[in-house]
Amino acid sequence: MSTDEKKEIAAPIALVTGGNAGIGFETCKGLLKEGFHVVVCARSQEKADEAVASLLQRGPQGSTAESLVLDLASLESVRQAAGTFLRTKRTLNVCVLNAGVMALPWHKTGDGFEQQWQVNVLGHFFFCRLLLPAINAAEGPTGRIVHVASGAHRLHLQEVDCELLTREHESEDGYDQWLAYGRSKLANILLSNEFARRLKVAGSLVTSNALHPGNVNTALWTKVGRNNESGIPVEEGALTSIYLATSKEVQGQSGGYYFMCKRVTTIYNEEKHKDEDYISQSATRTEVSFSEKEGKAMWAVASNDVGLGQDL
Repeated sequence: MSTDEKKEIAAPIALVTGGNAGIGFETCKGLLKEGFHVVVCARSQEKADEAVASLLQRGPQGSTAESLVLDLASLESVRQAAGTFLRTKRTLNVCVLNAGVMALPWHKTGDGFEQQWQVNVLGHFFFCRLLLPAINAAEGPTGRIVHVASGAHRLHLQEVDCELLTREHESEDGYDQWLAYGRSKLANILLSNEFARRLKVAGSLVTSNALHPGNVNTALWTKVGRNNESGIPVEEGALTSIYLATSKEVQGQSGGYYFMCKRVTTIYNEEKHKDEDYISQSATRTEVSFSEKEGKAMWAVASNDVGLGQDL
């Protein structure tokens, strides 16, 4: 699809990171059914193109989609991907920050960050900040930002130790891959909250919400050497992402955290909830995930890491 053809698209546009597989692919399918033109982001042109072809083959007649190369482990790739979209001068109605890695061994990216922090947090934060002009331009309905976080944020019940985080970018000494994963998912929620707060202060009608997709049977588990046969199908795992991207029920609602298409407000208590079933535990969130102080701290850290000022 050429740049000129992209400009002529009349349908609202939704972008999904990691849209070539798993929950992201199912999210793209759902958005096509809702009448969106879908931008499928993947780490390689081949993966993105294959996903687009498969989506259009399965989607409603007349569906449109395009590919966009995005490697969240490279800030330069993030910058290039955002620039590619912005140069088309189109409005972005929905931005689903879906891609991620889970509990991987310590590894430093080429930008000098521990990989889970860069892929799950910094890459998405940078991408969304760069795309904000296109998201802010959305009207009727206004733009929506959807952050795919996780109930695994409960693995990190305390405030984020920024000094420890800085040390982990330099050395694997003391690194706990599951704690680091939980921290990255907590950061997703905190940054979603802070996006919501700052957008409101700026007078923008764009909304920002985070979600837990559930215990989903995806390739993330095999990459950490586990089978997850008890996990729900990816089709179910994508439902809350699609809900937050499209439902009239959440139009204008911002700063929330959702599970099974419902807003979660119950605070997780380790002693009270530890023996409850997975669904009941997942319908909770940690006290720290509500913290405006922590949200502002994460915003400052992320902005500094990607070389942006703190103002929107």
